[in-house]
Amino acid sequence: MKSLKRITTLTGRKSAFPGILGIVLAVSTLSGCSDNQMGNFNRFLANKELTEPVGPIFQKQYTTASLPRAQLDNLLDMALYTGPPETYGDVIFRERSAQHRVDPVVFSHQSHRKEFTCRVCHIELEFSMKRGETGITREDYLDGLYCGACHNGDIAFSVKYSCNLCHVKIDEGEKGRNTTRSSSVGGGMPAQDYGDGINWVEAMENGVIAPRDTIYSEEAPESMPLPEHLKDPLRWTTRSPRTTVYFPHVTHIKWLDCANCHPDIFTIEKMGTMEFDKEKNLYGMFCGTCHMTVAFPMNGCSRCHPGQRDRS
Repeated sequence: MKSLKRITTLTGRKSAFPGILGIVLAVSTLSGCSDNQMGNFNRFLANKELTEPVGPIFQKQYTTASLPRAQLDNLLDMALYTGPPETYGDVIFRERSAQHRVDPVVFSHQSHRKEFTCRVCHIELEFSMKRGETGITREDYLDGLYCGACHNGDIAFSVKYSCNLCHVKIDEGEKGRNTTRSSSVGGGMPAQDYGDGINWVEAMENGVIAPRDTIYSEEAPESMPLPEHLKDPLRWTTRSPRTTVYFPHVTHIKWLDCANCHPDIFTIEKMGTMEFDKEKNLYGMFCGTCHMTVAFPMNGCSRCHPGQRDRS
């Protein structure tokens, strides 16, 4: 039950960004929402006449003006991923490698996520969602922690040898990425036109891949069940009168655990709204924690904004 223990630990901590992170939507904590929170949420739902199988639209309030369109366009252009699809999602760790004068470690999310869901590394193995924050040492993984939990010679190659499989020479002229590696995922994956070119949600839903939820047993420990009021997709307004946000919890918990997002990325201390917008996402906050680095990038506009065109 290590996963549940980890959730309890995370939900007991305060937000990592107390001055910025606010409340996006009401979400149940491990012990459930408070009676007052649930009463407010249930009253809100009761006053809505739902005409389609999605949640009501939350009217968000903003105290500042949106970015001018030209500035937003420039920010979006800078955020577009233009590298090879097979290296999208690579995380490069340089600092400690440079100290020991060896090539940096290049971690491929693409090659790992076909075998394991995000919760295996980010809940069971306790990797932070933020690059470099975990502070892994060689002694740690030789003791079977972090990477060493799998790279032990049984599940995957041992960390005691094959160093060149993780420490990779990269081409600094190509934005610091290893441009010689080919995709290790294989054929038959559903395609998309951005990021790594793979629609991972569709691949899982269609049974093309079946990533494991745990490495410690055949069946993953049962996580917190999704509250009934969060099973329908949630929607909220943006500063643009023609654009709404569509967010399905059901899709996300196929890969993630509640503790991956709450409360460190999205606090759930009370129901309400805050100034959580595209600009903050593009700077790697909130949804941008994953959707600028590993999950599909934000030029896949239609995935979150129905009716909007994707940006190339």
